[in-house]
Amino acid sequence: MLLRFIAENVFSFKEATEFNLFPSSKTHSHDSHKITCDHAVVLRMTALYGANGAGKSNLVRCIGLLQGIVSKGVLSAISFPADTRFFYDEACAGKPSALAIEYSVGDCVFYYHVEFDSKNIYMEELYQSGKTKDELIFKRLLDDAGSISVELSQKYTDAKVTSEYRDAIRRVQRQDMSMLNFMGQYYADSFPMITKAYRWFVDELCIVRPDAIFGIMPHLMDTNSDFSRMVNEKLPFFKTGIESLVSQREEMSLQEAQSVYKEESDLAKKTPGLPVLAVNRVTGETFNIVYEEEKLLKKTILPQHTMPDGLLQTTPFFLESDGTRRIIDYMPVLYYLLVRPDSVFIIDEMERSVHPILIKELMRTISESQRAKGQLIFSTHESCLLDLDIFRPDEIWFAQKDIDNSTKLYPLSDFNIHNTANIENGYLQGRYGGIPFLSNIKDLNW
Repeated sequence: MLLRFIAENVFSFKEATEFNLFPSSKTHSHDSHKITCDHAVVLRMTALYGANGAGKSNLVRCIGLLQGIVSKGVLSAISFPADTRFFYDEACAGKPSALAIEYSVGDCVFYYHVEFDSKNIYMEELYQSGKTKDELIFKRLLDDAGSISVELSQKYTDAKVTSEYRDAIRRVQRQDMSMLNFMGQYYADSFPMITKAYRWFVDELCIVRPDAIFGIMPHLMDTNSDFSRMVNEKLPFFKTGIESLVSQREEMSLQEAQSVYKEESDLAKKTPGLPVLAVNRVTGETFNIVYEEEKLLKKTILPQHTMPDGLLQTTPFFLESDGTRRIIDYMPVLYYLLVRPDSVFIIDEMERSVHPILIKELMRTISESQRAKGQLIFSTHESCLLDLDIFRPDEIWFAQKDIDNSTKLYPLSDFNIHNTANIENGYLQGRYGGIPFLSNIKDLNW
């Protein structure tokens, strides 16, 4: 679970700016949205509003950047602009960027903080957070002379792991390298707490961009009967015209796969059981290529529609609208929110291509679920979701661009909100900020 996130001198965040999921003491609705994580209580849903250019997507980008640092391990492997520092203040050019996150994994709460520029990681630290005191796990510093020093918890410097510790410190000397990645990958058994903190970024944190697709969907439909059953129970509810989805398996020769999908089939051949995303260049349909039972298989999902004669007819997936595809892409999100307690989904532009009524019902379904265990954070412009029957006031946040072009973040619970207030109307009238302020249209001389 994500507890809080802090960005400083990154993209549109100039000063240290915090986004958190702690419940407000002023809010008493939707108690089922609160989840206990060791000593902390956090919320499992949050919607972020703001005008275009206010910084909503930059928050998602910052979290993605931190995930990239940890999961990729070296700065050069991250596909982000070379210089991510705040652009509108020259004083920021000489300072490193900083990102920090507090999150829970099972019964442990971690705090991870990193300071960096395009080439170097200057400081990196990991703590186990406690109710009254935080315990250092490691701290790594790069000084002005280019020397790296490491401080490690006394738990890891006893006689049992002395040799592993010394070897790790000797090898973690690259200035652009993440120690959390290095220790979590290559010393997993010797440093289990570090590995636990590392694996959350890889296994549990999922960031969904506006144009992203859930590439593993065909394989998931084929191999997970619980997921397939849930999809075919939920999908008709959204009235997209699809009665059900079926998973199709086709055996392929390696030569056939290579002629269509090139490098993807090689990877599937080398990694048995691991599905690989492939895209048909002509229709845009997505498939999984996977090597199973000594066979190379192409897996895809096909919609079934009810024809005028009452019979079900399987149709090509590319005939479905963008909005229908987006709803289908959200099915794995809904499933994992129900079954994985540490999962965190961060979705940019949640409402993209989806009708307001459908996205509102999807949010209502998640809000009212008593089984939901995971966490959903998303940015949106869809004002119909500003409904206190779905969200708590502390689950609605706003991004506002300041006069110096920096982004400020704040929750609706900072305002005095009556439980009968029409939040949507108040937002559109500018009562809470986070909306565009337009010039007089007459000035355009249309």
